[in-house]
Amino acid sequence: MGMLLTQYFILSIIVVVSSIRISSCVDEFTKRTKIGGAFISGIVLAGVTSLPELITSLSSTIVLNNADLAMGDILGSNAFNIFILAVGNLIFIKSRLFNWTKQLNVKTNVLSTFVYFFIFLNLYGFLTGRIGHIGITSFFILILYYINIRLVADGEEQELLNPKVTCRLRVLVYQFILSAIVIVVSSLLISVVTDKIARISGIGSSFIGAMFLGVATSLPEMASLVSLVRLKNYDLAVGNIVGSNLFNFVIIALSDICYVSGSIFEFLDTSNRLLVIVGLLESILLTYMLLRKEVKNLLLYVLPSLMIIFIYFYYLRLSLNNG
Repeated sequence: MGMLLTQYFILSIIVVVSSIRISSCVDEFTKRTKIGGAFISGIVLAGVTSLPELITSLSSTIVLNNADLAMGDILGSNAFNIFILAVGNLIFIKSRLFNWTKQLNVKTNVLSTFVYFFIFLNLYGFLTGRIGHIGITSFFILILYYINIRLVADGEEQELLNPKVTCRLRVLVYQFILSAIVIVVSSLLISVVTDKIARISGIGSSFIGAMFLGVATSLPEMASLVSLVRLKNYDLAVGNIVGSNLFNFVIIALSDICYVSGSIFEFLDTSNRLLVIVGLLESILLTYMLLRKEVKNLLLYVLPSLMIIFIYFYYLRLSLNNG
């Protein structure tokens, strides 16, 4: 077990370092082009920082045939993403992250909230239909993500600022791709190590998925958040989190498609069901934070973040007690 935990932490460090490099590339890219920040953060960066979730969930579903682990990974990662955004908001309180966010980030998070609502309906038998072995919820997820892409594409101008910067942009793209490859390989190894930890420890796969996989695969978002805030690119920092969460739901849909034994939504155990409720509450609070006008009162500004942190820690307490 000690060797497995050591491997887990080493791989996690590699993911963090690669994610910081990617964030720096993206920040410079947005400054050298006219491509909108919401497009870069909500689609491109979100997709890359969600690569760990993509690799680990698909490998958990296809290779390990463990739907519970895959669901725990995504639901745990999304809950943890909003948690780290709330914590980051308190740590960088002087920056007032949510006073700088744009409307496209609000729309993306609203779509994520709808996805949570659909999964919540699935839990109570109101949305349990299937087409073949694929749950109908997966089709709703794919439709909502397509809507998000259209909203972002229509909402921002996307063109190069100056043809002379093409050479530097090429270098940034190469660095971006190399870092992404490192993240993919490390994430695949993390999923294997986590599965071994779950088997040896005897703890439920969904809780292990939420904790070890969910946290480890959220490291890119956490590293990117800190890196982008330090670079004073606040809208990109928030956009990466909300974009990653919506993209993560697409991964659930892809996992559902690959899991031929039935719909992945039929395998939601107690821990994952709790994560759906936690994620829904967090997402509603985050939507409120994104929608409200500039808040100058410190207490009113931090209150939703404190509520998100409380909800997450309460979830941890319930999960440990049930375990």
